[in-house]
Amino acid sequence: MNSPASDSTSFADPVCLALAGLIREWRERRGLTLYALAKRSGLTWQGLKNIENHRHNPSVPTLRRIGQGLGVKPSVLHWLAERRAARWPAACRLCNYCCISQGRLVWLNPLLGCTKPKT
Repeated sequence: MNSPASDSTSFADPVCLALAGLIREWRERRGLTLYALAKRSGLTWQGLKNIENHRHNPSVPTLRRIGQGLGVKPSVLHWLAERRAARWPAACRLCNYCCISQGRLVWLNPLLGCTKPKT
């Protein structure tokens, strides 16, 4: 797994953020816990948790193992992540995708625009 600190540009990539959300959604749709998916994919539950919470980006071999555990090809997961990221409005991209959390829009309201609190 790649650490976001080692390659911050790929971590901010919307496809990586969408992929994290998709992995969580597919796991939940199949009724799997982190422990169950970890056992099926041969990974640790902590590693999966870090991927789902975008603390780490999965490497290609890790994504392949997650796909096997979910019963889906990794190429399908990546393709769906690309489609999801492409649908996110351009307005959410103005602040380096910070309105995206766990693969979902959290700060962007279609009527009000960005609703992220000012810090």
